[in-house]
Amino acid sequence: MWAGIVCGVVACMLWGLVYLVPLVVPGYEPLLIAAGRFVGFGIVAVPLLWMERREFARYSLKDWWTVTQLGVVGNIVYYWCLVNCIQNAGAPFAGMCMSLIPVLVAVISNWRSRATGGSIAWSRLAPGLLLISAGLVAANVQEFSMVLEASRGNAGPFWYGVLMGVCALLIWTWYPIKNADWLLAHPTFSPRSWSTAQGMTTFPFACALYLFVWCASPEGTTFLGPTPVWFVVIVGGSGIFCSWLGIVFWNAMSQRLPTALGGQMIVFETIFAVIYAHLLRGAWPTAGMLVGMVLLIGGVLVSLRAFDRGRATQSAGG
Repeated sequence: MWAGIVCGVVACMLWGLVYLVPLVVPGYEPLLIAAGRFVGFGIVAVPLLWMERREFARYSLKDWWTVTQLGVVGNIVYYWCLVNCIQNAGAPFAGMCMSLIPVLVAVISNWRSRATGGSIAWSRLAPGLLLISAGLVAANVQEFSMVLEASRGNAGPFWYGVLMGVCALLIWTWYPIKNADWLLAHPTFSPRSWSTAQGMTTFPFACALYLFVWCASPEGTTFLGPTPVWFVVIVGGSGIFCSWLGIVFWNAMSQRLPTALGGQMIVFETIFAVIYAHLLRGAWPTAGMLVGMVLLIGGVLVSLRAFDRGRATQSAGG
């Protein structure tokens, strides 16, 4: 189980870097950044096709359909919804939406596991989830006032942003559950090949999106923007490390942990994003954020202990 925890933390450590990308490539449209990131993901994946050819030969058409859904919806559509939410409802509301993912994934996964006997008692799961919920409230209490302020402006765009935020929340509640379902059902398949397959299926859609955004840009906009070399380095690096490698570690975690516990690991993405952002700004997190992060980590540790005890009880009963 601890190997799964480490893999989940490393994945979130890499994913937390994504939040810095728009800050270090100013002057670029968010959708162009998103498309560039997933083009980079695909460019990494395509050369690995040869390495994974034997495993890909074992994939059925249903497997390829599943990985295409995960790659396109879980990456491109999710990020598009998130960007729209940030632009119209504000980053604070987007952050509050995303912070609900760990709790939703844990609750839905534990409920779904009843049929297979893999769930744990709600009385054991509740303390960890309550700590995580308290941590999310503490970390987002300042942002809530900013959301209220944003809602007093132009109501139409704000509520459109709210809708997009809810869509992003639902997609990334669905993604880790769907992804884990496949990985747990195929324990002999490599997490690396599943990540590569997602990159391959995402690649053509990301290229089409990049061309669309570029064509819709003002006349005279260069293909790679005002700082092409820096842009390629950043989006290429995010494609390699945040997308391909991050998904490899997340997949490895998903094969080792119950989905209800693995979903809670997403809190570490929030924690690392806050740490990186404050390091970049040279500032300390607020007291509320620090308290929130401690509660989030405490909630995951309590949940880990609950699942450990549940596994021990099942072993003793068997």
